Amino acid sequence: MGDETGIRQLLLLHGLGATGEVWLPWAPLLERRWAGRWLAPDLAGHGWSPPLPAYTFAALARRVVEGLGPVADRLGPRDRLVVLGHSLGGVVALALAARHLGLPVDAVVGLGVKAVWSPAELDKARELAERPVTWFASRDEAARRYLRVSGLAGLFAPDHPVVDAGLRREDGR
Repeated sequence: MGDETGIRQLLLLHGLGATGEVWLPWAPLLERRWAGRWLAPDLAGHGWSPPLPAYTFAALARRVVEGLGPVADRLGPRDRLVVLGHSLGGVVALALAARHLGLPVDAVVGLGVKAVWSPAELDKARELAERPVTWFASRDEAARRYLRVSGLAGLFAPDHPVVDAGLRREDGR
């Protein structure tokens, strides 16, 4: 299992509306600078991850732990798990660090995190989660909406390959 310093694991959690693929541009930097393993899963209801019956920060965190499966089981007492989350992913990272789910989180880094949510904001988020899928006539229109909703506008161009992870084509829509 790891040496005396343990294995360093980095868990990258994306924001609302994005997918784990938004972290791919970080891969070259991580390969040079992170002396350990890293994983960037899709949060529940994002990308290829199945939806949840009801969305709460705790439910999203629970799904992350379930998805880690063998990775979480292999973490030893000297291993270090660092969770880096953007926006919603940062809030889920904090839920993981609370240790209610048994994941030994050593540190959390949050980028663009909204830590305090009013009841009205939580209701609005719940409404958004329950809405049917929005279809667009063109890829460009869908890509621009995806970038705006995911908080990635200005970070990626609509034609960047990372954007494809947030889009689905079905019946020409």
